[in-house]
Amino acid sequence: MDNWNNKQKVIVQLVCILLSLGLWIYVTNIENPIKSYELNNVPVEILNSDSLKDTGLALAPNQNFYVKLKVEGNTQDLFSIDKSDFKITVDLSEFVLKKGENKIAVNIKEAPSTVKIKNSSGLTITVNTEEYSTKEVPVKSEINVISKSSYYVATPVFSPETVVVSGPESLVNKVTKVIAEGEESNAVKTIVKDYIISAVDDNGNEVTGVQLSQKWVEATIEINEGKTVPIKINTTGTLPNGLRLKSISSDTTEIGITGPEEILNNVSEIGTEVIDLSGIKDSTTVEVALGIPDGISIHNGESSIKVNISIDKAQTKEFTISYSIVGTTAEGLTIIPDSDKVTITVSGYADVLNSLTEANFAAELDVSEYTEAGEYTKVPTVNLVGVDNVNIDSVSEVKLTISKDSQTSTNDPNTSTGNTEELNQ
Repeated sequence: MDNWNNKQKVIVQLVCILLSLGLWIYVTNIENPIKSYELNNVPVEILNSDSLKDTGLALAPNQNFYVKLKVEGNTQDLFSIDKSDFKITVDLSEFVLKKGENKIAVNIKEAPSTVKIKNSSGLTITVNTEEYSTKEVPVKSEINVISKSSYYVATPVFSPETVVVSGPESLVNKVTKVIAEGEESNAVKTIVKDYIISAVDDNGNEVTGVQLSQKWVEATIEINEGKTVPIKINTTGTLPNGLRLKSISSDTTEIGITGPEEILNNVSEIGTEVIDLSGIKDSTTVEVALGIPDGISIHNGESSIKVNISIDKAQTKEFTISYSIVGTTAEGLTIIPDSDKVTITVSGYADVLNSLTEANFAAELDVSEYTEAGEYTKVPTVNLVGVDNVNIDSVSEVKLTISKDSQTSTNDPNTSTGNTEELNQ
């Protein structure tokens, strides 16, 4: 019984669905009532944007133009329409625009005849403009040329060397150069060819939305057989006193050269112009010309290199060291120094001075000249041990007190009495 009831319910539900579907079909196809519908994001085509240049303006970048259409028609017709069925335009040559924001009425050029646009009279878009700008930028190479072994590729020469870029000021200001791009392989002879160009910013990213005065440039790329030789840095003179040449070098240590075979065979190096060291007073970087022999060309077109000159300046440093008392005094005299150490000042270059220790100094104070009691001052004699290129500039004095008190203890290491051996401090 329950199964029968369930079957009846299912049958009733199916009948209801079929009746509803039939009613919908009847209404849409037979009755076909009038309804309203909103069509969003219908694109608007901008015409004659170049006319803005006549007033010194341009369309601001990154703008898309759309309108919302309120359409009315039969249900069946509304279901069949699409955004592409409408052609909506704005002709900028028909308006006088100002810099900044402008509200402009659109023109509905095409629309399906089966529907009515209810808001056609009030449709506008907002158009933003900015100043129209132009500037001249250089053409740079992004042409990858792979030559055969022992052939050298010169820097491309472009014609023209510069191109005019124009458009919205905000985009033109981003452009720093235009680049010519291309690929060449197994090159063995000079290439003369047109290459497409594009505008880029400081980071090499393409800037779209600007116009170039031309789409192509002609590049001449010379390719010649040659060889690589070392660069010799030539110098003359000596550094002023107190300075030492630490190093002289260049980041460019060798260079590719091309030319007739009989000349190439006689070139083993390329020298720089002579650098006069007598005029160098501090570490510096100088640009010097290369001495290029007649008939020889540098493959990258560079005629000079930068030379890094590093110098050391003489410094002074103080050391406090012990000294030895040497020599024999007259009998009955006792010598007491005011200190068992002296301070010396030496000069030289940092690497040597920083390596010095007390072991590099031998200091002696000779007291054999003293025969009478009293107070005296004397500078110890100091010699360098195991080190060169260091000067002793000064040695501090030692104050000596000499007395006749023969009872003074001779066990004091800082005293000297008659007939004593050398005292090591």
